[in-house]
Amino acid sequence: MPRPLCPGCQLPLARCYCDLAIPVASAVEVIVWQHPSEANHPKGTAALLNRCLGNCQMLVAEQLSEAQFERFSGPGERQTWLLFPGSDAAPTGAVPMASSVRLLVLDGTWRKARKLMHLNPWLQQLPRLALAPIGASEYTIRKSEQPHQLSTLEATCQAINLLERDSTLTAPLLNAFQHYMRRLSQRRPSTTSSP
Repeated sequence: MPRPLCPGCQLPLARCYCDLAIPVASAVEVIVWQHPSEANHPKGTAALLNRCLGNCQMLVAEQLSEAQFERFSGPGERQTWLLFPGSDAAPTGAVPMASSVRLLVLDGTWRKARKLMHLNPWLQQLPRLALAPIGASEYTIRKSEQPHQLSTLEATCQAINLLERDSTLTAPLLNAFQHYMRRLSQRRPSTTSSP
């Protein structure tokens, strides 16, 4: 018998985040490019991010031409910046104002994000924004490659705060995220067996 789904988020009721979704206004336009393997992952964070940010779109694909991406993102005067680490990333003092930015965020495991970069070499031509480590991630329900690596939601929030020059703008969203992580952690099956 199928589990009942929430009519709002279409997730099983045990993983529903609708009561935590809080609108956050940002001048930054965000496009989350999600690897197809992440689209229905039960522990992903991009859906909550998309639900809370009014200026956010989700794109699910493994490979796109630059022209296909531009048709998806639509016309506009904003410059697309890729949120991804790299030696050619702009120093934080050189980032543009929020209202001129379309932030492209790759969503998936680090392996899948690197695969998106490999399959879509035109991404290498985009100006890149990298984040300075700010401490350990709250995203502890999935293993990361490095302790300082953030979830898609956390990284996007940090980038928005940087671009908006407001370190507290996304605090309500991060608070909702922390509540959601605690909820998911409580529903994980125990790894210890009873005697």
